[in-house]
Amino acid sequence: MDYILGIDIGTTAIKAAMIGADGKIYGSQTSEYPLSTLPTGEVEAELKLYEDAFAASVKGVIQKSGVDVKEIKCIGFSSTAETCVFLDEENRPLCKVIAWMDTRATKEAEYLSAHFSREDAISKIGFDGIYAIHPVSKILAVKNKTPEIFEKTRMFAQIKDYFIFKLTGKYYTDHSTASDHGFFDITNRCYWKEMLDFVGMKEEYLPELTAPGTELGVITKEAAKFYGLDPDTKINVGAFDQGCGAVGAGNIKAGIASESTGSALVTVATIDQMNEESDGSVPTLCSGIPGKYMYQPYCTGSIIVKWFRDVFCQVEKDVEAKGGANAYTQMDSLVMATPAGADGLIMLPYFQGSGIPELNENANGVYYGIHAGHERGHFIRAIMEGIAIALKRMLECEAKLGATATEIRSLGGGSKSKAWCQIKADILGIPVKVVENSESTPCMGCAILAGVANGIWPSVEYAADKFVAIKETYLPNPENAEVYESLYKKYVEITKALDPTFR
Repeated sequence: MDYILGIDIGTTAIKAAMIGADGKIYGSQTSEYPLSTLPTGEVEAELKLYEDAFAASVKGVIQKSGVDVKEIKCIGFSSTAETCVFLDEENRPLCKVIAWMDTRATKEAEYLSAHFSREDAISKIGFDGIYAIHPVSKILAVKNKTPEIFEKTRMFAQIKDYFIFKLTGKYYTDHSTASDHGFFDITNRCYWKEMLDFVGMKEEYLPELTAPGTELGVITKEAAKFYGLDPDTKINVGAFDQGCGAVGAGNIKAGIASESTGSALVTVATIDQMNEESDGSVPTLCSGIPGKYMYQPYCTGSIIVKWFRDVFCQVEKDVEAKGGANAYTQMDSLVMATPAGADGLIMLPYFQGSGIPELNENANGVYYGIHAGHERGHFIRAIMEGIAIALKRMLECEAKLGATATEIRSLGGGSKSKAWCQIKADILGIPVKVVENSESTPCMGCAILAGVANGIWPSVEYAADKFVAIKETYLPNPENAEVYESLYKKYVEITKALDPTFR
């Protein structure tokens, strides 16, 4: 049987999955790396950490799956779209890798947004302005703060582009990944020359552009030997992780949305063409499916649940360490024992800024309405309800642009929580469907793109319909509708009142 190796380069880990021509996963390997976070907004890591994790995941999944490498026909890629690598003329890193959530470039983003009109930004990049997470802002911040690095840089790459170079000897990026850079024209699918000129970037120092899912040729002999792969293995450019995740979840047509509750909360709606009436408040990007687009609003995700576990759930962690239930499973039990609405406790889940419709990068997390009757279960449930409300608000913004969802596919670590999935269904008022192997959907999505390009499957639609399976479906509980309608109104009221105070 033919196999595809899908590789997802995430925020804190690289995952590789071996996927057969029958759509089944025959093994996976995840290798983590730490990020250093500074109070001034910098989030970064040494490139060597990524390289070691990449090698460990590729070699590990080959060993775990037991697949003959001659049967691995192609390799597909998925990754974050805003994790920057600055390389010199010898392809050596000039500084640490700047992670996607890094906000060192807040002032630069404001400067760029002030220079380019809102209309230009909407038509070129699909946003209503430039933000700190955009690579163009980060590049300008490096230029302003460490000009010697900017001057020596001969390749401004994203993390996926770098590993494609490691396998092919050439830098490529795809339209979906580039569409979140701030210097890519999503209408004409080319680099935005005016932005490049203004920042002082040369196009020759950027990866070659190509459509998502494009097969790039075979792996180099050196890379094949180093990673233990066959020299005839084809390399595919893949796509942005959210685009790949949508494909891997079967989110390829109207009426289906997907949400990933991982380090960030992201929702994706696939659309055939850009909406001319968009005001840019809902980010529009190029889809992982060539020629299509997607809405992709985002805000803080399950990182808040991890924070609560690490700071306030030592008892649960001790039970897990002694062989008991996973700490998150124990936290789920606390949530299920707590009534809907958390007895009036509301959490604004803005650990890394708020999402649309406010989209305030300076917003902070808030607990509102605390009283003496609240216990830990209330605080955990309030987090889950707050993030579910944030998701509802994003879906409502998409619906105003014509992308109404009748069901939502749930991905990422948050989909493991039964309590959370039910809360989402109750607050959204639509079925929440957990995809089989939900944490591997980016790998599955980029494998589908690679498999289609390689001729293993006839089309993306064919593979998604045939191989994407639903593990569980959560239907809205009408008994909680009134509680959540009231909670939603209060949440919006508090957010609007506090938004001007976040500085």
